[in-house]
Amino acid sequence: MDPELFSEFIKSITLLHNKIGVLMFQFEYMNKSKMSGLSELNERLERFLSKIDSPFPLRIEIRNPWYLNKYYFDFLQRNNLSHVYLQGYFMPPVFDSFNKFKDKILSPVIIRLHGPDRKGIEEETGGNWNKIVFPKDDELIKLADMINYFKSKEIDFYLNVNNHYEGSAPLTIQKIQQLLTAE
Repeated sequence: MDPELFSEFIKSITLLHNKIGVLMFQFEYMNKSKMSGLSELNERLERFLSKIDSPFPLRIEIRNPWYLNKYYFDFLQRNNLSHVYLQGYFMPPVFDSFNKFKDKILSPVIIRLHGPDRKGIEEETGGNWNKIVFPKDDELIKLADMINYFKSKEIDFYLNVNNHYEGSAPLTIQKIQQLLTAE
């Protein structure tokens, strides 16, 4: 979270500015040796944000499930940020956080569908990402409801689907499209 480095980054992507909708800050799982807790993360983010000027909306992805609480979502709202909804990587289902804190959502929203077991699905597919190997149809129905909520509130969103979610990102996207057209 270096303001000078951020400024250099923004300058380096000048030619892409008209193609960028949002910037996402992705934070790895932070154990106590990296970050003492959510308060420290929020303080450091707030200091960083006070020193930068971003031409794009900023979104935050964390991988510490216990950070998903009122304090975190209040902090995001206060700083004109929004949570990146990550399904996978030991995070609780995105639908839980969404339903609990949907009154704090800022447009645009980012939803990322990753699987819970990267190594397992890679072994199962053998590196061929052409079929669904771990269907998550119940989750996709909830996702369609979430997307329909965004549409009803005119909230823009980005959906990122990884092959590790079900085994084939293109096939998962087709399933989502079918669910949305059926409604």
